Amino acid sequence: MTPAVRPAVFLDRDGTLIEDRGFLGDPAGVTLLPTVVDALRLLADHNYATIVISNQSGIARGLLDEARVRSVNAEIVRRLDGDGIAIDGWYWCPHYDEGCDCRKPEPALLHRAVREHALTLAGAAMVGDRGSDVELALRVGIPGIAVPGPHPYVGPEPDLRANTLLEAAEWIVRRGH
Repeated sequence: MTPAVRPAVFLDRDGTLIEDRGFLGDPAGVTLLPTVVDALRLLADHNYATIVISNQSGIARGLLDEARVRSVNAEIVRRLDGDGIAIDGWYWCPHYDEGCDCRKPEPALLHRAVREHALTLAGAAMVGDRGSDVELALRVGIPGIAVPGPHPYVGPEPDLRANTLLEAAEWIVRRGH
């Protein structure tokens, strides 16, 4: 039997799910942002897959390694699990060069997630705090939603400027799939 195809909400990690602390390699530095649990629960309740797509150029810069990225991601998983929430997939680009096809705004990781998780882009959206997140959404034809991050937003005009991840999730759910 073929698994059911469902829409996804693609999420940036730093500045969207957790506080952006630069090149975070220590799980003790993980702080979930307000409304994240409620937003992820709302999306799960409406059958959206949640997929994290993150640029982690600190690996290429020698500031952290893949094991540290995994440990930070595992801490996020642990904290969300305490609230009965799960992320469906984790994808990150370890490179720093702009020519890389997996570094946002390039769509390679998003397309890989769609294939590996039997997802559809119908009803999907991308949420992040940077222009590269919204640009990725534009490149694959889905709405791009900007949430406030630690840096001023620079990039294409998003479909929505949400104050929180929960506000973004509510907008996505209202649009339906």
